[in-house]
Amino acid sequence: MSLNLDDVLKLKAAIEFGSEYEYKIINGGLGRTLVIDARIRKKAREARVKIPSRWEGLYTLVIYNQREEEDEDELFYDKNLA
Repeated sequence: MSLNLDDVLKLKAAIEFGSEYEYKIINGGLGRTLVIDARIRKKAREARVKIPSRWEGLYTLVIYNQREEEDEDELFYDKNLA
């Protein structure tokens, strides 16, 4: 099985920036874009510090899911105890 250019770039990003993020490449309004899903806000902030706005000719976009962050908070709060 051979890897296409996008697969190689995603693998290179995971090696360079960390495997804790999910990477995908899309065609966006600013051209080809590397989307980095950090899942939660804290990880997104960390990613934005270390990942440049342009990388390997791609625009980079770091996203996270606010809902997942809320779910993580619920692990520390038991509504039945309130």
